[in-house]
Amino acid sequence: MRVVVVGGTGNISTSIVRRLLDEGHDVTCVNRGTTDVAPDGVETIIVDRHDEERFESAVQAGRFDAAIDVIAFTPADVRSSIRAFRDVGHVVHTSTVTVLGERFDWLPVTEDHPARPSVPYAAAKADAERVLLEAHYGSGFPVTIMRPSTTYGPRRALRQIGIDSTWVSRMRAGKPIIKVGDGRATHHLLHVEDAALAFVGALGKEHCVGQTYHLVHPQHTTWEEFHAAAMRVVGREVEQVGVPAQVLEAVDRQRFLFATSVFAHNMLFSAEKVQRDIPEFVPSVTVEQGLAATVEYIDAHGLGEETDDLEDRIIAAQRDVARSATHG
Repeated sequence: MRVVVVGGTGNISTSIVRRLLDEGHDVTCVNRGTTDVAPDGVETIIVDRHDEERFESAVQAGRFDAAIDVIAFTPADVRSSIRAFRDVGHVVHTSTVTVLGERFDWLPVTEDHPARPSVPYAAAKADAERVLLEAHYGSGFPVTIMRPSTTYGPRRALRQIGIDSTWVSRMRAGKPIIKVGDGRATHHLLHVEDAALAFVGALGKEHCVGQTYHLVHPQHTTWEEFHAAAMRVVGREVEQVGVPAQVLEAVDRQRFLFATSVFAHNMLFSAEKVQRDIPEFVPSVTVEQGLAATVEYIDAHGLGEETDDLEDRIIAAQRDVARSATHG
């Protein structure tokens, strides 16, 4: 199958490209050519998707059988996709579970839950989903919508306070790290290699067209447990200091936006539908295996050093508050 991947060098899409190649597909990436180059055997079309005329012409000229779009974020992006992929047999679009918000009517959350996005990124993704589904039901546009939960891998180191790689150097130095509140908010964390199984596995499946899937690991964890796994990988146990979400928001709302708006809440989603319809989706990467590869990448690329002392200052202030409360 001739497959075009819009993106191809990012967090999830690198793994998607590798999976496509492993399964023998003919792969072309469309991107700006500003990050890593695609693997051998992959053609790259260098074009900015926001240059809509050039982007749409380039994709149409490729005569692809299927498309996986990883970098469509807005209604304008997907309207361009609809034009670009008008002759493509199957399009897999990347959305996010955060289109549903963080306060739910039932748990685990299924795909038919009302959308209540609380951050601008999720609101734009929700609007993009509506445009795509209108195109599907209105004119038969052959789209499948994937809603990943938090995906992590070598290119996306994270913890509860957000996308961040400084936890490696902090742990090695024996310094404490922040958890939001008690750190026991539940979350689905999916390794990028496992996410690729569903994206590629959906291709060509007629029953997946017109469907939306929560792409989440069937098992959930707490952030406190995730941090503890990172400590085991690094080989150094450090203290996790609980800081209320409202304190982090007051310190730097933008820096801690996802920590306070998303990661501080229990996020429990059903994986039943994606497992039923895409049997290839069988996650196998353990948290410790995934984190070990992340640490290796951070070390190999000289990443993870702190550029400020903000975390230390927040922790010190939180300890002062705790002492004051104790001595009342």
